[in-house]
Amino acid sequence: MILDHKNKKALELAIHYLKNDNLFIYPTDTLYGFGGNARSDQVLDLLYDIKNRPVNMPVSLLARDVEMIREYAVISKKTEKLASEFLPGALTMVLPSKNNTLPKRLFNVEGFLGFRIPNHEFCNHMSAEFDNPIITTSVNKSGSPALNDIKSIHDQFGDKIKLYISDRDLEQKGSTTGSTVVMIDRNDHIKILREGVISRSQIINILR
Repeated sequence: MILDHKNKKALELAIHYLKNDNLFIYPTDTLYGFGGNARSDQVLDLLYDIKNRPVNMPVSLLARDVEMIREYAVISKKTEKLASEFLPGALTMVLPSKNNTLPKRLFNVEGFLGFRIPNHEFCNHMSAEFDNPIITTSVNKSGSPALNDIKSIHDQFGDKIKLYISDRDLEQKGSTTGSTVVMIDRNDHIKILREGVISRSQIINILR
């Protein structure tokens, strides 16, 4: 099933899928993403299988707001500054975890978790209505370029995914650039892991 993100039923079904440990596809402000309840091992099993993703490669989490991130990770001064400037937006922050309540495969080897708060109306509504973090990772086979039009995505994954939520405006951007990924440790040391929509210079300028 393919539904436009502005269709009321799209949000209702996304919440249903989140609550029932199913995998689906939804739009963000940068790329389409696989979605599902981040606390569900069943969802993560499906995701890693369908993407052929190595088990030692964590996926990021979509959060409602910074306060939700604070439940799971350390928010340092630089983290606060970046969040204030760029979130909601195309920034993924990889932060030291506070607890181990999420599945182990979501943590990197240093015990960090990655979080996003996309600047997208559908994501905002979805995360507001669901109490847990939501997985967010590009729609592709591991190692292949991200797919960012719903037809190509449906052609590749077909009936393996039952719910596809589309966004024509996202597709018309014609971009396959993802979010910028920064890692910030407990001592406020920062490392840019991937330069995406937000440039390295923008990050550096804000932190001066």
